[in-house]
Amino acid sequence: MPTPTPAPPKAPSVISWDKAKDHIGERTSVYGAVVDVKWASGSKGQPTFLNIGNPYPDPSRFTAVIWIQNRSKFPEAPEVYYLGKTIHVTGLITEYKGVAQIEVKDPSQIQER
Repeated sequence: MPTPTPAPPKAPSVISWDKAKDHIGERTSVYGAVVDVKWASGSKGQPTFLNIGNPYPDPSRFTAVIWIQNRSKFPEAPEVYYLGKTIHVTGLITEYKGVAQIEVKDPSQIQER
């Protein structure tokens, strides 16, 4: 009897940035326009924030966070390159201080649309 072929991994679903809060704890893709950016170079961990949908400090925004240890993986400064672009960010949606976010560890997690 032949061995069954395993099913391919399920592709993550794609949701709008404004629905991300309803999907905390899920691994998925979130899309939207990058409307506000900041490289907090003076903060602990030197995070780069790509705010999608609404600018900081609006709590309804969605944020892609790139920590300093992953920043050098990007060919250009993320806060310059992605500003104004519509992107898909794939990863585990978490919540920080009421804001849905995905931690981006590799540029492959961000696709331009």
